[in-house]
Amino acid sequence: MVESIVAVKLVVRVPCAIIEHNGKVLAGQRSAALSFPLQWEFPGGKQEENETDEETLVREIREELNVEIDIIQKLPVTTKDQGWREIILVPFVCKLRTHDIVLSEHEQISWLEPQDLPTLDWTEADLGVIQSYYAYLAGE
Repeated sequence: MVESIVAVKLVVRVPCAIIEHNGKVLAGQRSAALSFPLQWEFPGGKQEENETDEETLVREIREELNVEIDIIQKLPVTTKDQGWREIILVPFVCKLRTHDIVLSEHEQISWLEPQDLPTLDWTEADLGVIQSYYAYLAGE
């Protein structure tokens, strides 16, 4: 019998928050020590076993930004296949419940007008989230 080794692709589900406040949207710059160093993203993180998307998002935003959020609307999922892993971004439009942001993972944050989001160097997967967000804003 001949055995073959089949590579199993890692699938990572990442709920992320499009946080709106006073007409602007929060963007976070990834740490230089992480993958996609210094690129911009919507804050969020990897889903843990037995967590819902919403539970993951609330936990991750608390860990990364030290704030509480209200989830308003789930947007379409965006995927990015990197060959060895697939990232599934699950975006949610959110509002801040608390406002004293303390960064634990990001280099910096920026509040942008929605139309100015493309001016930053976003991760490829987050570019798809921006398009979904624009469709949401347009009422589609």
